[in-house]
Amino acid sequence: MSAQNNLQVQAHRTWSIIRYFYLALVHFRREYERYDKKVMAYSKTSGLDRESLRLNSEELAGLLEFKNLELLRDGYIQELKNLCHLVFRTDDRTDPLDRYVSDIFHEISILKEEHYTVKTYAPQYERDSNEVELRFILDDAHITMPKKMAQIRYLFGKGRDRMEKFLPTVRSMPIVIRSLYLHRNDEFVRQAYPGGLKAIYSHMYPLGAFEGYYQVAQSFYHSSFFRQALKVFRLAENEYPKAAIRYKELLKSQEKDGSPDNGQDSVRDPRWTIRSIRAKISRIQKWRGKNPRSRDKQKSSGSSAK
Repeated sequence: MSAQNNLQVQAHRTWSIIRYFYLALVHFRREYERYDKKVMAYSKTSGLDRESLRLNSEELAGLLEFKNLELLRDGYIQELKNLCHLVFRTDDRTDPLDRYVSDIFHEISILKEEHYTVKTYAPQYERDSNEVELRFILDDAHITMPKKMAQIRYLFGKGRDRMEKFLPTVRSMPIVIRSLYLHRNDEFVRQAYPGGLKAIYSHMYPLGAFEGYYQVAQSFYHSSFFRQALKVFRLAENEYPKAAIRYKELLKSQEKDGSPDNGQDSVRDPRWTIRSIRAKISRIQKWRGKNPRSRDKQKSSGSSAK
């Protein structure tokens, strides 16, 4: 495989890691919220705090959906785990994100088995009046299920923190930034953070959405996708006032710390970037005015664009 092809493969894998992680995060968050609401409802009805609750097998099994756990593990985490191994693992080291994902897979597997036991075997012991085995299963489930849900939630939090440190390292990969932009209205992007794509950009670029949109627009522009480039350049232009304020804040912070870059990459003055944006907007408009029937290149600008 050529070096160029290898870079393309790695870029696609990197985008898939980002996508699968946030798909899994949103899916688990939804499942955890359902679980937590049900537990709180039982607590309110019984007048007991959640640690003192004693539920029967049907109530315990109903706290979680087996199919949702299966989708989370086998539909998202399994593929994410495999991709993390491919991208991050070497003979002597790996990235913390890889370890967190592997641990999440392990914990979900335990939780899934615990849920299956409560759902399948506990009712049989209830019907057979086998109090000893039934009590053993329920006692174990009352300890294991909340413990595993809390542990998985903790691991997803650690994984998200690590992902936020990883994102700046891929902010110049065309496949990654185009794919993220093109999926901006997908549920996993909109719900990963309250601010959606702009919030993700805030972790990738010092000047946030202004730089994020600019990088995407540049990628489209240099690939001759002028219609898409024009749209995203305008989105970047709209973010300029916020970027100008943010840039001043960064300068003040650096002066206060007595360091020219505060240990970070130097940030380009947004006044230079906005000039480039407006110049390219003007250039595209003139070109389209002279060629009203022309179209962008007849090829996909999707996540597989080279």
